[in-house]
Amino acid sequence: MEIFLTILVTLILIGLIIGLYFVLKHELRKYRDEKLLVSDEVVPLSTLTNLVDRMIKRNTKKAKPFTLMLIDLDQYQDIVDAFNEEEERLIMQYVSNHIKTALPEESVISQGVKPDQFYIFIPDSFDHSNILNLAKHIKRESQRKVSILDGVEIKKTVSIGIATFPLHGNTKDLLFQALDIAMYIVKKNGGNGIKYYSEELSQGKEYLDLYHEIREAIEKEEFIYFYQPIVSTSDTKDIYGVEALLRWQHPKRGLLAPQSFIGLAEQSGELDAIGIWGVEQALLLLTDLSQLYHMHNLVVNINVSPRQILNEETFTIFQRLILKHRAKPEMVAIEIPDFSTYKNNETFMRNLIKIKTLGFQIAIDLSTTDYDVLDLVERFKIDMIKLNRDFFKLEENYNKRKYIQMLIDFVKAKELKLVAEGVETEAQLQELYTKGVGYAQGYFIAKPLDQTQLSAFLTQK
Repeated sequence: MEIFLTILVTLILIGLIIGLYFVLKHELRKYRDEKLLVSDEVVPLSTLTNLVDRMIKRNTKKAKPFTLMLIDLDQYQDIVDAFNEEEERLIMQYVSNHIKTALPEESVISQGVKPDQFYIFIPDSFDHSNILNLAKHIKRESQRKVSILDGVEIKKTVSIGIATFPLHGNTKDLLFQALDIAMYIVKKNGGNGIKYYSEELSQGKEYLDLYHEIREAIEKEEFIYFYQPIVSTSDTKDIYGVEALLRWQHPKRGLLAPQSFIGLAEQSGELDAIGIWGVEQALLLLTDLSQLYHMHNLVVNINVSPRQILNEETFTIFQRLILKHRAKPEMVAIEIPDFSTYKNNETFMRNLIKIKTLGFQIAIDLSTTDYDVLDLVERFKIDMIKLNRDFFKLEENYNKRKYIQMLIDFVKAKELKLVAEGVETEAQLQELYTKGVGYAQGYFIAKPLDQTQLSAFLTQK
């Protein structure tokens, strides 16, 4: 009997000890969470995701709401291009400090997967009917100017995605997926906005799928080019060249325009590979035109991202392509959008000069008045200036009319090519000719053509 009682007491004590252990473990976790909720430090992402997990388990029955926000700095690559790593860290530290000033009590901020991202946990104690106003406040604070390097001011915008438990997901994975979808929609619309996840955004998952599919698109030869002729404004039968316009022939979604995937290509790291493939296609087209149609003087404009110019390996890769195809690089114009943004970047300008030494022509896009660019055009021997369809709207202002006339005179004096894009009527073409703009492209002349249509267009001319 005594042995039985001893065993029973021992089992009871063991049970009490085990129960006490789990109670203490639970209380310790609560204590750590409470301590975390009053901390103003930027915690690791794993700490925040573990907190979300625990909050979901505690609140499932009570259904107490909490909110997650994903904050992403727009155009972060511009900061990477312009500053060194230490300066980047300093800028992001300023941003995180500004965000923290806007957070309600018991919120938690963590660094995201990328250095330009932050996740925010907003606890159930906050009035969730006021989440959008809070997001606007956070956005304003995070966009405050940052001054470094003896007063150099950095202006920036941010995008914010929002998801709330349990409304937008009752698991950690569903909540973070909702955040990704909300963020993608903001970025797809140009960034600098706030998006609260909703069920109708679930189609955004299709665009997230594109992010992964784009990695295989080059190998599967799903990218294709259409070509839009560039002609003389004095005689549209006088064809100077063509601009290669990228499209994605998606197996399920059909023909996709660049705005549907270029941002994703940049995020996935595939933009450089697409640019290299594009230059190779331009060289192959020149070979075909020369051999099949005996057209030896047609120039092919190919768009190359400024960030590809910043890549030190681009020069070597382009050099190999020229040798591989035994091509004439002077018949290819490397067309650079957003040239003005990078005009003060030494690496960009140094690499541009190196590419120019290979024999390529250089074309730049101009969308607004920029007197500094004209100096750079002369210094770096730019061959072509392209004016987008909105450029001549600048004439509404007298000073801008003067700029346009000065630009036309400058191009003539330096014997450069000036091309107006987006010409849709004969009247527009005639006006360009009268003003002295030498070349034009647009739907009035020809829509973008596939290679078969281009061949027919060229032989007709």
